[in-house]
Amino acid sequence: MHNDDEQFGVPVENILAAQRWAEKQQRHHQYHTRVPTRKEVLTLPVETLTPLLIGWMVHSPIEIVPSRIQIEQVIALLLQRDDSNHLEKLLQMCSTYAHNQ
Repeated sequence: MHNDDEQFGVPVENILAAQRWAEKQQRHHQYHTRVPTRKEVLTLPVETLTPLLIGWMVHSPIEIVPSRIQIEQVIALLLQRDDSNHLEKLLQMCSTYAHNQ
């Protein structure tokens, strides 16, 4: 069983490295350096969670870009939510990303 505050196996060192790199690149491009926790995937409103996941999948430095397995774990958590039947677009987005990895 995973800790709710765990960030899908992304080491803290990688997140810190991504933050340092993103700060240096700030003038050229805005990078996303936040990795959601399992608890956030389970509880955040879809309006908040969607941009967080897009940022992680599409706009993050290489140190924290999610793998197919990590996104499959996100999908599994989304399917556990009480509102999973209202998350079709988010689930499809995650599935598309996972299959393109």
